[in-house]
Amino acid sequence: MENIKERRRKAKASSAQPDGFPRVPRGTNQLPSHHGGATASARPEHGVVSATKDLYRTEKSLQPWQEWSPEEIAGIVSQSASDIDKYALVVRREKRDGEYGEPILALHSIDVQSPFLKAILHPVFKDYKSVNTNLKNLQFTAPFLEFFHQWAEFVQARPAQGNDEDDTPREHYDILFGIIYSELSPHFDRAADLLKNNVMTFDYLWALFEPGIEILSRHESVDRLWLVDRGEYKEARDQTTYEISCRYIDTDGDKFGDRTRTLEMQGFEGIKPIEELDILPSHIYSDIAPVRAMLQERGRKFEMLRGCHYKAYSGPYMLLSPPSGVPERQHMERGRVMIDSNPNSAVPSRSELLPLSRPSELAEETLSIEDGTDLRMPEPLLKVKGKAKLAKKRFTERNHKNRNSTVLYPDQHALCTPLVKGYCFKTKSWALFQVDKLTDIAWNDTAFGQLVLPHDYKSIIWAFVDAQMSQTDDDFDDIIEGKGKGIIMLLSGEPGTGKTLTSESVAEAMHKPLYSLSAGELGLTAESVERNLNRVLELSQRWKAVLLIDECDVFLENRTQSDLHRNQLVSVFLRLLEYYQGVMFLTTNRLGSFDPAFESRIDLTLHYPALDAASRRHIWRTFLPAGSDKIDVAEEELDSLAEHEFNGRQIKNVVKTARLLALRDKTALTRKHLEIVMRVKKGKPGGLENHSFH
Repeated sequence: MENIKERRRKAKASSAQPDGFPRVPRGTNQLPSHHGGATASARPEHGVVSATKDLYRTEKSLQPWQEWSPEEIAGIVSQSASDIDKYALVVRREKRDGEYGEPILALHSIDVQSPFLKAILHPVFKDYKSVNTNLKNLQFTAPFLEFFHQWAEFVQARPAQGNDEDDTPREHYDILFGIIYSELSPHFDRAADLLKNNVMTFDYLWALFEPGIEILSRHESVDRLWLVDRGEYKEARDQTTYEISCRYIDTDGDKFGDRTRTLEMQGFEGIKPIEELDILPSHIYSDIAPVRAMLQERGRKFEMLRGCHYKAYSGPYMLLSPPSGVPERQHMERGRVMIDSNPNSAVPSRSELLPLSRPSELAEETLSIEDGTDLRMPEPLLKVKGKAKLAKKRFTERNHKNRNSTVLYPDQHALCTPLVKGYCFKTKSWALFQVDKLTDIAWNDTAFGQLVLPHDYKSIIWAFVDAQMSQTDDDFDDIIEGKGKGIIMLLSGEPGTGKTLTSESVAEAMHKPLYSLSAGELGLTAESVERNLNRVLELSQRWKAVLLIDECDVFLENRTQSDLHRNQLVSVFLRLLEYYQGVMFLTTNRLGSFDPAFESRIDLTLHYPALDAASRRHIWRTFLPAGSDKIDVAEEELDSLAEHEFNGRQIKNVVKTARLLALRDKTALTRKHLEIVMRVKKGKPGGLENHSFH
């Protein structure tokens, strides 16, 4: 190898470019130097020799990389580490079988040891997530995808011509450029040929997915946009896939940020039209404009769902923690859910919320097709990469203006997740819901007025509810701050007398969710009751929900000295009730020996008597509204229906079943349908008839 002085003398005497470096047109040399202040006068010992050190091994060999003599390939010449350290680059090659079985020496990797090169490469790869130019061992491995993706930046990073003492950075750059260009040139040509014809092969997918670009995925009719971090091929079970690590925008209920996810592309044979890929760069997709507009609208809706929101929902949803441990897909029609992305409320997220995406900024000079000679890149490839760079630049400029993680811009809206966390009141479980399936609730403001209760009951219940809704500053409070600010009502009576319907109607009138559970769901031990009830009370207050705890008999009955276990349960229950600040209903089917301690905790106790004929008639009319073309029950027929001693829940079920019979008969619901169901419920079905069940 020539020494530094001899190389400088030859370089100064000749105007030719260094060997292996394609001539760069005039103007490129005027780019600013990026050697970070390193000078020849303060040159380190490590990585200063303007030459490569070539090391070899046989492919898949476990032997260390070594120098092979030109005279005898099979022979090995030892090389000390200190001798290797002085070279700007360490180039490793492997002996392999070529395309036709001939032996070849293939480039395996390059170690960049030159401090000048590291300084030059720093701005080239500053936002490239898989490259850190500050590493002492900066290694690039074939096929050098990093340089393929950042080729324009690499070409423009060539240092300007210096004097004798300042030529070292340029010399090191030229050596690396020559090696990399000779390796990438075939890839440039192949990728350009594929892109020109709008097709792609599986082994060239890496050419499409440059880190930092925006990509479109289409899965199960759900379109999404993502930002690429990196891509790599993975082999498992005799199958090769291409995995793309991406970012998207999510929320923790308070602020917005990035989450990461890996997308997988299955291998395929031959060529495939790019627009038929399940995942593709958004700037290549010809019909991206309407898709982006739709995603931005969905993202705006997602932004508005930050925090807690009570919504109606119809569509598929995914349970987050089913008994099987595997997320389950289910479907809901006309249900109600509480959207709440707070990680303390829902199942913890599997990935951390990262700062909002800030893709790499580009140089102010925008690349154009005419610059192709500078870049030594075929025109079809230049066009596609130019679009990708411009898309990244646009996103960067807009996104850098927005450093507020509580507000999003349109380009960020398009990157938002289509799913939000929420609680399904029907299944009593946490799930992921589709943003575009959520709608505002159509409240039934007549529900409370339709309650079959004595007028005095309604008046006093509404007085309590109205006081809670007004929330004036002079509300009565306990001597101890935070105690006694809630409203707790105890409803007792036989099943079907309207206890549950009362709480439902109150929640509907308040335009609040109803969070209902049975006492048995709180657990059987004092510890589980305290843990679960604390959780329920916290969520109820967070959601401003009306809380219904059904079948509370175990907590309400008098404590005895002999039953220490139940005494502990009651003590925990009483203590937690004191600090609840919302509206709570407790129900019991039988109110026997009432524990005196509850009297001071419960604001109102109402006993629901068994329904009389007039009450039953009112309920029948509620479920069989007059004027409906699907119901043919005369007013006088309600009197005979009211004679049957059914409670409210039973009447509701009779009407529900009778509707099915009418639907089968393709007629309006009549008294005949109702009587068939009532006979069956009483165990007195009618005789055999010649019915068709087709």
